[in-house]
Amino acid sequence: MKLFSILMALLVSGSLFAQQRSNDISARVILFGEAIQTSGILLAPGVKDQANYQTGPGIRLMGQFDSDSHWNWELAGRFPSSANMVTNRDISPAPPANVLDVTKVKVYYSYWSLGAGYLIPLGSAVDFGMHLEGRGETINPKGDYSTTDGGTGTIDAHSVYFRPWVRLSLDLKMKTGSVTTLIGADAGVAVIRATQRAILPMSQVDSQTLNAMAPTSSFALYAGVQF
Repeated sequence: MKLFSILMALLVSGSLFAQQRSNDISARVILFGEAIQTSGILLAPGVKDQANYQTGPGIRLMGQFDSDSHWNWELAGRFPSSANMVTNRDISPAPPANVLDVTKVKVYYSYWSLGAGYLIPLGSAVDFGMHLEGRGETINPKGDYSTTDGGTGTIDAHSVYFRPWVRLSLDLKMKTGSVTTLIGADAGVAVIRATQRAILPMSQVDSQTLNAMAPTSSFALYAGVQF
């Protein structure tokens, strides 16, 4: 709900900006669908779990810094999405067996971002973009799990991971009345990533382990309008 409120505020701010801006400065409102896969972590020696792929929607606002500039400021937010963890196996290094089942645990992922993009026109109808942004990524595994020797438990761990990302975008522009319609795709890569320092029980997962679950790349399709 908090992220939804932030995104709505961004949308209203972007709309007001588009209405009040100089006619020589362009602004964009973009809706995107982004696919990611969170990174795998060790749940036991030799037992690595990586949740399935997930896709979530988001909104991005962009505006030129100056009428003659290729540089744009950017504000964005990605709504939460989730995917299930997959491990359901014996994690004991020796008998007796100790089966860990985490298939009911979902890893939720969302973020907000602030950055800048440099758009290069490739003719009148295509733009190629290079973007650098800082993301505040929320990683939240949540759900029930069980072990043979420990019974059932519940995890609802949460971490916000701040780090830079680089994106490349390519979009097609089509004039439609007083605005320009945009469709395109982008691919992003995290500049840094956290590493897991210790193998911990599900009930004791720390922020370092949660940050290690953050994705390292993303791919998105988007559509929007340019004023």
